[in-house]
Amino acid sequence: MVEALEKSMFAIVDEKGFVPDEVRNAFFRKLRLKSDNRSCFECNNRNPTWISVTYGIYLCLECSGEHRRKGTHLSFVRSVELDRFKPIEMIQMAVGGNAKAWEYFKASGMGKLCETGRTVDYNSKITLRYKQMCEVAVAENCRKFEIKSKEELANMVALVALDEPAKKSADPVDEAADFSFDSPKAAPAPGSLARGASAPAATANGGYPKDAPMVAALSAST
Repeated sequence: MVEALEKSMFAIVDEKGFVPDEVRNAFFRKLRLKSDNRSCFECNNRNPTWISVTYGIYLCLECSGEHRRKGTHLSFVRSVELDRFKPIEMIQMAVGGNAKAWEYFKASGMGKLCETGRTVDYNSKITLRYKQMCEVAVAENCRKFEIKSKEELANMVALVALDEPAKKSADPVDEAADFSFDSPKAAPAPGSLARGASAPAATANGGYPKDAPMVAALSAST
């Protein structure tokens, strides 16, 4: 029920990215006006107040417990009354709904509306395909309402993580002190000039190189 979405809903979020509770309440009030969303997706219990954000479906307390036991990688469970919501999670619920999921799984021979009464296998390729269909619809509406999708948020987090080492300041002690010394040149040991080695040649102006007197003296003493 994308009609329940308004851009103004996402104008105010807190530092953690959650919308105000009054926005959440108004949003779910609209969605739960639909008769399909006023019964549990899995059983016949009425007025469910729990949801699987992953599939955009409404669950009673008992069935929400079953979904929790599947793990968040298969079904991310929230309470429409107790939990806080981010814009992208609201979009997930808006593009979903019990009716849409029932219709899909009934055609695949699963769900409480199918003739066999076979329960939905949340590890199946059929369910994975439905999850992917929902993700495509979510991404389209994220662009429409200028909300960053999960993939974009994940990329941003990855970029920040890569940039963190570069932003870390060096040790202030290392910054204050200059530990870069030129390596001292080793002085030749007395008598290190090989016997028979010739003294440095005179330069063009008749003098000797800077170190020539010392070298010549060493040479003469050996």
